[in-house]
Amino acid sequence: MSRITVKELLGHALENKYAVGYFESWDLQSTLAMVRAAENVKSPVMIGVCGTYVGEAKRRYKESLAVYYAMLSKIAEEAKVPVALLLNESDDEAMVIEAAETGFDMVMFAPVFASDALPLQELTEIQKRIVEKAHAKGVAVEGEVGELPLFNSATGELHEGEDTDPELCRSFVKETGIDAVAVAVGNCHLKEDGKVTINYDALQTLAKAIDIPLVLHGGTSIAHEDLSKAAAMGVAKVNFGTGMKRAAINAVKAYLAEHDVDHMDPNDVLGRGAGKDMIVKEQEAVIAYVEETIRALNGENKAF
Repeated sequence: MSRITVKELLGHALENKYAVGYFESWDLQSTLAMVRAAENVKSPVMIGVCGTYVGEAKRRYKESLAVYYAMLSKIAEEAKVPVALLLNESDDEAMVIEAAETGFDMVMFAPVFASDALPLQELTEIQKRIVEKAHAKGVAVEGEVGELPLFNSATGELHEGEDTDPELCRSFVKETGIDAVAVAVGNCHLKEDGKVTINYDALQTLAKAIDIPLVLHGGTSIAHEDLSKAAAMGVAKVNFGTGMKRAAINAVKAYLAEHDVDHMDPNDVLGRGAGKDMIVKEQEAVIAYVEETIRALNGENKAF
């Protein structure tokens, strides 16, 4: 199976009424867990890293995109299901182009935070430059129209977003030549309760108006029954990160509460990979989360 083009992957999803899950990696073990989960339920999958986080100015230790690509691509090549690689949500044009040249299957330029939002014309020109260079390498480009609300879990504050305007979206897609577009229809970044209200009328209007695959970010904010319905309505990809990381964190917290690690062999806790290994528990939590999510996206048994 291994690597597959985004056009094939999203086309297959649309044809078969499911959505591909994009699961965002933060290290080797999380990435292996995501792909194992996809293999367990026989589903195509998309994996990758967040360009905003990788390129964060305050990041203590910075790794090159080539290092991430080497890890992701090797895991994808050895997978038993179709896998595509995404550089997600980078606000650095140079990084996005570098990712396309490095070999990612899809790239996305998108300022995540409202304070970084660009005027539409400037954003359009940047996207056009990225599309030209990415398409020359056979790499797909995801864009975004509208702004997702942004939830701050530390303060409980919610920054309001702006729903996607169908006419503006259609114009942006036509002018830039992007291959998939992320839309705002009630979904929310960084919200974990799965209780947002999806505007299905707006989603249906967009599905009819836009002739490229639709994407939903903020997958953790969406209830499973809504994920299934959105997939059936023509959403081809949904992004997940926050909820998956929460599941991993909770697994580590539970492990530390249940084990007296001060009186254990450190190699049993980290590195041996046996039943007492804390990272195994973290991986098992990620696997369970991804399997459940793929089922909600109608993606089980859709490997091809």
